[in-house]
Amino acid sequence: ETRSLPRLCFRLRHRAIAVAARMAGSPKADRENGGIKRDVSCWIAALRTHYLVLLIFTVIVYFPRLCLSYLVFFLAQSLRLIARIFGLETNRPVQNRRILVVTDYLPPQTHGIAIRCAAYVKHMRAQGHEVVVFSTADDASRETSFDHPNIPAVVNPFNLKNRIGYNPGVKLAWFLGAHSWDVVHVFFPSLIGSFVLTTCSWRRIPVYCSHHVEMNMFAHEHVPFAPVVKFGMFTYNLIGKWPAIKWGTLNAAPTLVFARDHLGKEHEENLRRVPSGTHDVFTPKMDNSNERQEVRSKRFGVQDDKTKVILMVQRLSGEKGTERIFPALKPRDGGSGTGTVDAVLVIAGDGPSRAALELEAKKRKLNVVFLGNVPHHDLPKLYRAADCFVTMSLSETFGLTCLEAMMCGCPGVVPYCPVFNEIWDERIPKTWRYSINEKSFECTGLYKAIAAAQDGGREWLEKNPVKMTWKMAADELLTHYEQCISMNSKKRQMLKDFVAFADHCLRVALCALVATWVLQKYYYKPLRRFFRTYGLDIMP
Repeated sequence: ETRSLPRLCFRLRHRAIAVAARMAGSPKADRENGGIKRDVSCWIAALRTHYLVLLIFTVIVYFPRLCLSYLVFFLAQSLRLIARIFGLETNRPVQNRRILVVTDYLPPQTHGIAIRCAAYVKHMRAQGHEVVVFSTADDASRETSFDHPNIPAVVNPFNLKNRIGYNPGVKLAWFLGAHSWDVVHVFFPSLIGSFVLTTCSWRRIPVYCSHHVEMNMFAHEHVPFAPVVKFGMFTYNLIGKWPAIKWGTLNAAPTLVFARDHLGKEHEENLRRVPSGTHDVFTPKMDNSNERQEVRSKRFGVQDDKTKVILMVQRLSGEKGTERIFPALKPRDGGSGTGTVDAVLVIAGDGPSRAALELEAKKRKLNVVFLGNVPHHDLPKLYRAADCFVTMSLSETFGLTCLEAMMCGCPGVVPYCPVFNEIWDERIPKTWRYSINEKSFECTGLYKAIAAAQDGGREWLEKNPVKMTWKMAADELLTHYEQCISMNSKKRQMLKDFVAFADHCLRVALCALVATWVLQKYYYKPLRRFFRTYGLDIMP
């Protein structure tokens, strides 16, 4: 815990080295011995990405830019009003749905929320819907005219490969004010949710809010200063969660148990389980007959079929609890551990905990292979080559990697916790489950669960396959959108009737003003002379 200045400086120094490595791509020895100039650059880069610096920056910049965004929104609304007065058609009915997606999470980010968001968009567009996406980043090779990766953002201080949108920006404000939308989908956590929700409430546009991160757990995990945590959580609730509860038409989460815990059981009526799935490439079918042997020898370093392989796929950070499996593993010759699981542990993923995990595995003399980040399309081969998949995380709101493993026929060993209980209780055998003490993080039943999954797990999944694809998820998500539209239809119709009445009144007033001006300009004097010719002085 970095509760003192020396420890904070120590953490900043290591962050500086990590940032410099990512920016320069040079060896560690060169980074540490690169001279004063490099050291100063490292410290500046570390300070720029420290959460306290970003918090202060966001607080200072947030409100001025927010005011500008509201100004642009109401300017767009004023121009729509002028267009309606002059008879230009707005909000015309169409056969497809006009969907606006606002998210901080898209590839090239590699976490589950980004994968989920990209899959929804892909499959809804494939069905002919107009899906416009505003995000903080995007994969340039797949970007279309419907993608707008320009939400003002800062680097996520806890994951330097991600960016956090801190303001809606002028372009999103214009699109919200000037264009017609059937539904808006906001991915939380988001710092711009309050702007989107208030503007949509003004226009009576239904909003679907999906929540994907357990903020309380992550905040306390990453930030050691209690006052900063409390201030940050209060601010997020003020501009994120509470507006979603107040103005969101429907609120959803990957599991209902998380939705109830995060948003409150009293809002049960408007809570939904946001549909989940995975890509069609995650199947038990191998690309060729030698795939398993090739992957095991080249990627896992295993030359025979008898050696068991345990696979973990996750970001390597503290909240994932990757190290909890180490005591269960049988050490190599000379190791002092008491674990009995004789297997090679393969870990696919990267993150701030990787160096510590490698050091711990080496210290315990465990047979662990660290693959680093693996492209998403290469993961199916790993799942098919492993004997079982294990997750030690209690922080998931769904856990897509568990689903990916099961879809590839790789039996998954998952802990008992409310989220996994909702998802997997009726889908996999109880013998594949184990318990983690939430205080001591000691695992109970892990040995037996791994043995049960490795012994006949693939055969069980052949008979009881798990099938949840993103196409199925997108279809279900569209039904949620239709519920939003239906729930909001009365409010929207009332606004439509009011706007139509106001349009007519404004047209009449405008026509009266124009007519009065024309009469006074061109007809007033001739008419007055005409009446006076006949002795009628009726016009002043």
